[in-house]
Amino acid sequence: MRILVAMSGGVDSSTAAALLAAQGHEVVGVTMRVWDHSDPGRGRSCCAPDDLEDARAAARRLGIPFFVANVEARFRERVVDRFVEDYLSGLTPNPCVACNTEVKFDWLLRRARALGARLATGHYARVERRGARFALRAAADPAKDQSYFLYGLGQEALAEVLFPVGGLAKPAVRAAAAEAGLPNAAKPDSQEICFVTRGDVGDFVALRAPGRVRPGEVVSTAGEVLARHAGVHRFTVGQRRGLGVAGPAPRYVVGIDAAAARVVVGSAAEASRERFEVREATWVAGAPPAGAFEALVKVRHRHEGVRGEVRPGQGGAAAVRLSAPVRGVAPGQAAVFYAGDEVLGGGRIA
Repeated sequence: MRILVAMSGGVDSSTAAALLAAQGHEVVGVTMRVWDHSDPGRGRSCCAPDDLEDARAAARRLGIPFFVANVEARFRERVVDRFVEDYLSGLTPNPCVACNTEVKFDWLLRRARALGARLATGHYARVERRGARFALRAAADPAKDQSYFLYGLGQEALAEVLFPVGGLAKPAVRAAAAEAGLPNAAKPDSQEICFVTRGDVGDFVALRAPGRVRPGEVVSTAGEVLARHAGVHRFTVGQRRGLGVAGPAPRYVVGIDAAAARVVVGSAAEASRERFEVREATWVAGAPPAGAFEALVKVRHRHEGVRGEVRPGQGGAAAVRLSAPVRGVAPGQAAVFYAGDEVLGGGRIA
């Protein structure tokens, strides 16, 4: 079988290529160039030139063809520009979800089809065939699971993608990489947001949109002005540190009014929610379950999840009612719905 492997230069995707080559498949490696490295705010990341060379070296060691695909324009438009716009609007985006949906499993998958190949990546997740349909499952290693970022994959994509390391723990992946003689077997893991490397998110957004950053007020839920801030893009709902507000009790970001350049802070209880809605919901099966259903709901990647009821609506909307309040249900972030270790779908928190 011919398989196109997306190789980032990290150990996971390189090991995925090694495992598939060892199984006798015709493996072709590809690295996506997603960024102009002279751009403001850009430092070393998982997509930097040295990572490209690491991917090339791994492909050379495996004796497989290797190509570089320039997707800078698409990545900038679909991922980076949306990321900046969301933060300026008071939202908390998830660029990894956008990258997977709009770049890796769209653009790359179409290239794989053109080559008569399937697509493989180094994601920690699993695909299981169940009769005529495919299920997306969490990885065998809970500490490395990335299924949260993949909820946008539907049946057509799952029928054509492979996650060779999804059933392995990280130590086993490194052991397999060492056994294959990969030069990046001991390479440290990359950061979560690959394009934010100098300073922090706030610095990056300010560099990308300097004319749109406005200072404003930090206020209590009662409307009392407590402090000034340098821009709403430096805050997210549920945030505790860096508020510039002193007091005997901890305060958290409760809400962000980007139009008024105002950040509202309050107690942990005030920053917690049991009910919220999602927009742009997608479902792995192609359609939501009929009527309301129970699910484990994760509102961020490292969230353990809370049981709740999900009631799908019209036009990609869904209403969520959790069994207990959760702090930091941030508009713009992804809420992902699980049945056991199976991903049912998800959407953006409204």
